[in-house]
Amino acid sequence: MRCRWPLFALAVVLVGAPAMPAQPPIEPKGDKYVVELTVDAVAPVRPALKHRLLPDPRDLQPGNQIQAFYKCFFEQNKLFHAKESTDKQQKWNTTPLKDLASEKELVNYGGAAVKQAFYAARLDTVNWELTHQARAEGVELLLPDIQQMRMLTVVMKVRARGEVARAEFGAALQTLQAQFALARAFNEHPTLIGHLVGIALGMIAATELEEFVQQPGAPNLFWALTDLPRPLIDLRKGHEGERRLTGKEYEVLRKAVPILEAELVARIKVLDTVDGLGAGKSVAPSAWCAKQSQDKDAVATATTRLTGAGHKADALAKLSPLQVILMDDFLQYENELDDNMKWTNVPFWLTPADFGTRKHPGAFGTLLPAYQKVTLARVRLEQLVALLTAVEGVRAHAAENGGVLPTTLDAVKLPVPIDPVSGKPFVYEVKANRATIRGTPPPGREQDWSFNRVYGITVRK
Repeated sequence: MRCRWPLFALAVVLVGAPAMPAQPPIEPKGDKYVVELTVDAVAPVRPALKHRLLPDPRDLQPGNQIQAFYKCFFEQNKLFHAKESTDKQQKWNTTPLKDLASEKELVNYGGAAVKQAFYAARLDTVNWELTHQARAEGVELLLPDIQQMRMLTVVMKVRARGEVARAEFGAALQTLQAQFALARAFNEHPTLIGHLVGIALGMIAATELEEFVQQPGAPNLFWALTDLPRPLIDLRKGHEGERRLTGKEYEVLRKAVPILEAELVARIKVLDTVDGLGAGKSVAPSAWCAKQSQDKDAVATATTRLTGAGHKADALAKLSPLQVILMDDFLQYENELDDNMKWTNVPFWLTPADFGTRKHPGAFGTLLPAYQKVTLARVRLEQLVALLTAVEGVRAHAAENGGVLPTTLDAVKLPVPIDPVSGKPFVYEVKANRATIRGTPPPGREQDWSFNRVYGITVRK
């Protein structure tokens, strides 16, 4: 897998589809995706962090998680690739939970592969060892490994479903810890596509909690959810990695030093051949540069921008029109890259409505990631985790009040999180002994049911 091309396709998949179902698929109701939860009224345990969704730091030992997770696939071709095995995984991931309790194949499902994942999750270091390679190979960087990790989390999900079905909550939490640890490991991946895969794995793990909390006797996970890093994937490393993808090969474009025409043309043609850039475009990057370099007005405008950026006019006058166009285009690319990156650590509800949508049409503009889709994927996972935390808050209140649902979320004596999309409390109401809780969809997604998850909560009598 190349680093660049799949980012756009994968972003569409992650943002445009509901989380992987942990039960028979739910049909959307209009623009809503309603998940009915019948739960016990249960208070959080003491000590508060007896149950965790990431391994206890006291259990960590020296080692690199990534190398250890790779070993999950050794001598496991049948488990991960045989059609009979993958067909069963697909079936078991959509079979009603009550039908899995007696499925003997699910006891210790995944065997040595999952045992290795448990070990990997309890190592104290995450190092993908890609930084130097990303800098050296740029947009041609291959990432053949990261999609394989999705296979591992699917296997662990099957195992967790069997454990939840059998009410083996301690075992299920151990499996979920490994799932969340695998997802969290992608927070250190130096590419945005790596982050997207981590977000996808986090969604798979989080939706399994919807079944967990419904099982009779299931412990309350309010503090376990609250203890998860927020966000699980923060996009910092991936954004910085975007700088490296063009750092070495195009470093010369930051200086007004004459470059041979043949060398310029060769560098531009690299953009033509990168999957998803030149291929299939109406105007290839090399054709766009050639046309712009022959347009005197375009060259003059580019020169003005470069002068404004600090380049000396007499130095620019010594450059070919093609180099001026390419330098200016690269400058615009880096400006827009920073314009998007600067919002990375700002809460979603404070980002501008057009965040991540602006792209200049030049050769380097095609290298800009699908920032808006990446950010939407991240906040969707944040919102799901926050919604589940609020559900556990409702369960805790009911436990303290004879099974009675709180009339408002303010009545819950726990720090119920706000909606990470809107920055406001979740929408909550109670009617006829059934509570509903939902978040606010992002702007422009109001009619998109994949961003309108609603929990209907009924307390088991």
